[in-house]
Amino acid sequence: MRDKIISAYKDILLKGIESVNTYTVSKAAGISEKDFYKYFSSIDAVGRAIWSELFDKVQEELNQSEVYKEYSSREKMLAYFFTFFDVALPEKAFMLKTYFKPSIIEEYRKSYRDFIAHLVEEGIEKQEIKERFTISNYYPDAIWLLHIRLLHFWLHDDSENHIDTEKAIEVFSKVPLELMGENLFDSLFDSLKFTFERFNLDKIKIF
Repeated sequence: MRDKIISAYKDILLKGIESVNTYTVSKAAGISEKDFYKYFSSIDAVGRAIWSELFDKVQEELNQSEVYKEYSSREKMLAYFFTFFDVALPEKAFMLKTYFKPSIIEEYRKSYRDFIAHLVEEGIEKQEIKERFTISNYYPDAIWLLHIRLLHFWLHDDSENHIDTEKAIEVFSKVPLELMGENLFDSLFDSLKFTFERFNLDKIKIF
């Protein structure tokens, strides 16, 4: 029954029918609205379920890979993008209709952000990701914005086998992922910090 509701929902949505509601979906699924509410609390809940299932499928795919388990935290973030667009391909038309609707993708966003937050913690613990006071707390939000940017690109990518999306993942991800690691700014900061502390010590010795 649940699968019939999801199928009817996607069918109505993709046909461009204006009235995508519990009544039209229930009718298309051959059930009553009362039966609809046994499985979903609202019409948007159907869309949220599809997005949530996508997240679960990507996680399942990644966790089955022995190579993925050996990746660094930032490599795992990158692997998610490639896997996501491969797993999500059958739902591309549906996603094009819903990815800009907060009421539908919010649950997916939270799951994805929690996933990234966990990788950030793991990376900091293994010293693969640089902890930068409160800035580190914004890493998951920054990677979510990267995800949305790549998602928008992929949904409008008409290149053969989405080859342009693969290139975009590598190009768009490079800077934010590198900035999360040890970089030139950290070296400069450490140098200035050392100089400042040394200056103060010398000053104390003089007096």
